[in-house]
Amino acid sequence: MRTSMRLTVVSMVLFIAGCAMHWQPQVNVSRDNRPTEKSSQLLAIADDCFLRAGDLEKLETCEQAYISVLDANPGDYHALTQLSTISILVGTAYTRDSMAKTMRFRKAMFYAEQAMYTNGELRARVADGETIWEAAGSLTKNEVEAIFFWVTALQYEFKEGMSFPKKIVNVRWLQRALILLERIETVAPEFGGGGVEFAKAICYYALPTIYGGAEEKGDRAMQDAVNRGEDWLLPRWGRGKYYYVITYQPDKSREDLRWVATRNPQEFKDPYPWRIHFIENSTELLR
Repeated sequence: MRTSMRLTVVSMVLFIAGCAMHWQPQVNVSRDNRPTEKSSQLLAIADDCFLRAGDLEKLETCEQAYISVLDANPGDYHALTQLSTISILVGTAYTRDSMAKTMRFRKAMFYAEQAMYTNGELRARVADGETIWEAAGSLTKNEVEAIFFWVTALQYEFKEGMSFPKKIVNVRWLQRALILLERIETVAPEFGGGGVEFAKAICYYALPTIYGGAEEKGDRAMQDAVNRGEDWLLPRWGRGKYYYVITYQPDKSREDLRWVATRNPQEFKDPYPWRIHFIENSTELLR
């Protein structure tokens, strides 16, 4: 019996260890951003593609276009951040298998991390052994999109790519997300159209109290997100899909989703592919 119990405990420890999400710095593959005439031309083509990418096929075409930019300029910050947001969107909107989602979200984190390394001071600190969140004080307003996409990919991985046991084991990653979100607020307080506040609300609600979680902080952050995001679909979509669900307000949830589903996408500031996703996803959730 004792042997059986010991084996059970060992199995549980190994299972928990296997659930842990590990971060390995990819600073060794980072490159400086050195635009060339060719990379700039390719970037213009990729950006034009992204402005009309309303489905998976078009997003995949844009993805390849941005990869072509990196072939010409491996450190192109804009191409890296665009590849990050495309990977997040494909992972959440067009991928069903949890492992495939995880691969997409991890790829998005990789691209965002590489974009952050265009900041030489951050790259040097990480190369010397610090983590990104430990070295967050080196990040500037020039890297806010990369920071935001790194956090967004992490949160999607937590929500859609992890089983419940994995969420328990990895919940403190959301503390790291909060550190980076607070850095965005420090260096670029006007950034995001409510997206940063919405991401903070997710962290406050998901984290246990001993790790900084607080529902009242989550409530304030969610309200701030909506107040700041009048010209953006993300805050109302996020409130309807997530916030009102976990706060057990289904009528308000449907009200927000109905509002998003009936909007004209041309009237909002979210990136076009995300606008289409928010509207289509809201319509689907109302069925």
